[in-house]
Amino acid sequence: MASNSEIIDSKESLSELFDKGFDLFNDINQTKEATNSPKVQLDVKHAMRIFEEATKLVSLVDMFSANENFDEIPTENIKYFLLPALLGTLTTKICGADDRMHIVDVAEIYFVDFLKRLKSYGLTDIQIPEANKIESEETAIERSKSNAEMITEMVNVRNTKIQRYTEQKELESRLQILKQGMNDLNIDDDSKREYFKTLLKIYVNQALDELRSLADERPILEHMKKINDGDKKSSHFHKTRNPSTQQLKPIIITRDEIQKQVYGAGYPSLPVLTVQEFYDQRVKDGDWPDPSERNKMNATCLQDIANNDSNAQQDHEDEEKEKMIEQDDEESINRARAMDEYKDNHRRGWGNRNNRS
Repeated sequence: MASNSEIIDSKESLSELFDKGFDLFNDINQTKEATNSPKVQLDVKHAMRIFEEATKLVSLVDMFSANENFDEIPTENIKYFLLPALLGTLTTKICGADDRMHIVDVAEIYFVDFLKRLKSYGLTDIQIPEANKIESEETAIERSKSNAEMITEMVNVRNTKIQRYTEQKELESRLQILKQGMNDLNIDDDSKREYFKTLLKIYVNQALDELRSLADERPILEHMKKINDGDKKSSHFHKTRNPSTQQLKPIIITRDEIQKQVYGAGYPSLPVLTVQEFYDQRVKDGDWPDPSERNKMNATCLQDIANNDSNAQQDHEDEEKEKMIEQDDEESINRARAMDEYKDNHRRGWGNRNNRS
């Protein structure tokens, strides 16, 4: 069991970790580069690793409980409700995956987990579908019995979209006003909570939109899979998967089996780790340095710096000499000629021979 001081330290480092990931997340959303560009894809994976580790830390300190309400959550912890929504959004941006359907499944799990937790805390009252059972609006309309019912359903869907779009714009305008107040050192706690609540409501609407987009994508992927399977059978072609490629697994905010049943719809398993086990796993993966090697690294640090500085200075001097020669610098040329003449008249090893027998 972690001590109170350990938990406080975890929360402080957790806040920095989350803020770093959130800044990178916003940069990804605002970039002009294509989503499938190497730089953006590296940023997406980096941001996901940050949020995955933040999620594990939130789970380790038992930050959220199904037995409490939103008013009992400390203001500084509200932002961690966003973790599954941020991970779901980043998951949808992954390009070049062998199994796109798996990416869709994982993203759905994240968004459903996000919405379920907010609903359990009374922050939303929307109807939440189960992961992998989400129907697109078009599929729901097709199941209508008559043309009249179909037209009514289409009107209702359109009105819902317009209403949600209007609400989203109002929330975004409200968020901008509240965000300016967040820079005030004297801001009160109620204003901070209002800012985070508004941010959560914005991501609720975004999560619903993402779930509907994923539901629209699913039948397309299923159709493409049937076509590819048919091509493989006709050509007797079997694609070999890279055994070193690890399948993406969702990391949700939970610590035990009971919490998984409440929040983790569709999530197969989440390892329960102590803080020490979590650290040891990071060392094993090579993300953090081994404590036994840290002292050795520190001992050689100053020597490495000195050697690097000396090499850099020598490289700079050589570069200056080459530049002078290339520019036909008169002083440099005369100095080089004088040195050549000196070497011709003073062979190496001649020196002082008076004391030699």
